[in-house]
Amino acid sequence: MTQHTKTLSFLLTAALAVGAPGVAAEGSGKALPKEPARIEVSVSPQAARAGGEARVTVRLNPADGIKINKYPKIKLKVPGQEGLVLSAEVAVGNAEPPPPDHIEGNYFKTVDPVELTLRLDPKASAGEHKVSGLLSYFYCVAASGFCAPAKVPVTIPLLVR
Repeated sequence: MTQHTKTLSFLLTAALAVGAPGVAAEGSGKALPKEPARIEVSVSPQAARAGGEARVTVRLNPADGIKINKYPKIKLKVPGQEGLVLSAEVAVGNAEPPPPDHIEGNYFKTVDPVELTLRLDPKASAGEHKVSGLLSYFYCVAASGFCAPAKVPVTIPLLVR
């Protein structure tokens, strides 16, 4: 099997998994977890000035028996909100799938925090704000090898001084 064929095979398997989220993991008799990972969001500094920056840190804590994939990448997107923040995006992980004979290398042993810098609009009003974002990642059920995508809305608490 050529490397090209192996890569296509891997991508086809991933595509089939994408088309079936929420179904029982093969052979497990259980539905996929509603929350494959607990998501924690923090912001530094706690209070940012208008026109300044805030560092957003998102931590994924996988549930027992869940592996978080390096490929496709974990992505955090924050759309711009006029008068508050500019749009921002970051991706963490691998740009290409691992070779089929090293598939275990596609999982994070520990998931490093996803960090994103938000730029505040110079006209952002002082006070507490909630900024919406979207965290996307792929995970696999260790017992069955069944993989699926997760798209989780995140709320970023932002204090402008």
